[in-house]
Amino acid sequence: MKISQENINTSRRHMLKKATVMATLAVTSGISGNVLAKTANVSDLSDTKEWCYLPIPKQAQASEGVLPLSGGAGLYYWDTGGDGPAVVLSHPGRGSALTWPYQQPVLSAAGFRVIAYSRRGYYGSPAGSADDTGNYADDINALVNHLDIKKFHILGLAAGGFAVSDYAVSYPNRLLSMVIACSLFGLWDKNIDERLDAILPKSFHNLPPEFKELGPSYRWAHPEGVREWIKMEEKSRGDGPRHGQKAKSNISWDKIRAGNIPTFFIAGGADLYQPPSMMRAAAGEIPRSQTLVVSEAGHAVQWEQSELFNRAVIEFFKKHSS
Repeated sequence: MKISQENINTSRRHMLKKATVMATLAVTSGISGNVLAKTANVSDLSDTKEWCYLPIPKQAQASEGVLPLSGGAGLYYWDTGGDGPAVVLSHPGRGSALTWPYQQPVLSAAGFRVIAYSRRGYYGSPAGSADDTGNYADDINALVNHLDIKKFHILGLAAGGFAVSDYAVSYPNRLLSMVIACSLFGLWDKNIDERLDAILPKSFHNLPPEFKELGPSYRWAHPEGVREWIKMEEKSRGDGPRHGQKAKSNISWDKIRAGNIPTFFIAGGADLYQPPSMMRAAAGEIPRSQTLVVSEAGHAVQWEQSELFNRAVIEFFKKHSS
């Protein structure tokens, strides 16, 4: 039977689409190897649906406050409350507690108690004295103790992943699970970090924030979303100084592995800071960790493709809530 060129092309397109879906979700089965996972839970995510612009949804009701810290510092936070498993959101360097408008109502509706905070010097959080900057882990611990939370899930995006890793090493018994999105834990790994200079030229840091953070597909398709992101980023900067902050603990792969905390890595396929190959290298250090690569998303994956991001995170948290 003669097969037309058109049928061959159609078959190739079908195979390519299927392969793309199958390659989206990977699970790390050990320290050195990745295997493809079952994709039934993500195969219904069509590109058309994910790339429809989603206006910022109505937020769930939440209480707000500022937790006083030593040296005149403080942590602004919001808390949806409730009896469900608690989730603490740790924001990127270009964000604050305002980073999560697409996550707050969705996670709350899924039955979680959702908390986000601004690190010292970011939106709503007084920086305090330059002589008393505290550390990532103790600040989070002070907040969850203030809110009377015993165990919880934690999610860190970009620079927020530094705080997550510090907490995971310093207080591992408090965590149910951790999600690391577009971040490399804040530890220095010679094999991984030395390559960073090869992908980020010195002039990169002078580029506009939206260029560095948002993927080109999103910037082209959704200028209204870019404008909203810029408003959030500018507001998140805060009004006062920032003194920087360090980790409480010396973070290493051995210490992270010793905590035996269920870990989910999420990478943006178009992330200029932490490309998927770099995220997979980090995930390879954590046995049984799970890895999701979100096609076309940049460094702000939770903003650009929030439906896929939320669905994956909720499924992971529910799996590890008991």
